[in-house]
Amino acid sequence: MKTQTFVIAAGLAPLVAGHGYLTIPKSRTRLGSEAGKDTCPECSILEPVSAWPDLDVAPVGRSGPCGYNARVSVDYNQPSTQFGWGINPVVTYNAGQTIDVQWCVDNNGDHGGMFTYPDMPGPSFGQQIPGPELPADHAEKQAAEDCFDKGLLSCTDVSGQSCNFSADCSPGQPCWRNDWFTMQRVQRWQPARLPGCR
Repeated sequence: MKTQTFVIAAGLAPLVAGHGYLTIPKSRTRLGSEAGKDTCPECSILEPVSAWPDLDVAPVGRSGPCGYNARVSVDYNQPSTQFGWGINPVVTYNAGQTIDVQWCVDNNGDHGGMFTYPDMPGPSFGQQIPGPELPADHAEKQAAEDCFDKGLLSCTDVSGQSCNFSADCSPGQPCWRNDWFTMQRVQRWQPARLPGCR
């Protein structure tokens, strides 16, 4: 069976019920926390996003596709040989494989929200973001984000997956869609099952 390495990012959209980060597979923020570099791995998101309720038009900003934590001044868009993110693949999946993901949510917000899991072949990501010696500039971060946007893993791709509409949206608004994953105002989570990488 063919094996491919993919970069997976959890893009958190404008309104989220607390802040969160992937724990399985290990996100860069989890690796930063494990290395003692980041005391708030759930803080590496851009919020608020003025584009809400249009989910597809927010600019990438300083956060980039991998996150920037202003509280501890960690830019996860720059690979780190010292702290171990962005240098080597964290996990490798087989094409067509169904995977389980797990995340940690810090429920410090009283609102719902929406998020996606985009994927991109590992070599493509390496072409967008420079190595450890150079920080990514805005254009490089935007190019990587655009590449991720082409590989959104839709909630509706998984048979039997519960794909709800956000309570923060109304019919007719751009955010009234259930291909993105929805966080309810009250947390009752089970890990989502995502399709294998395309």
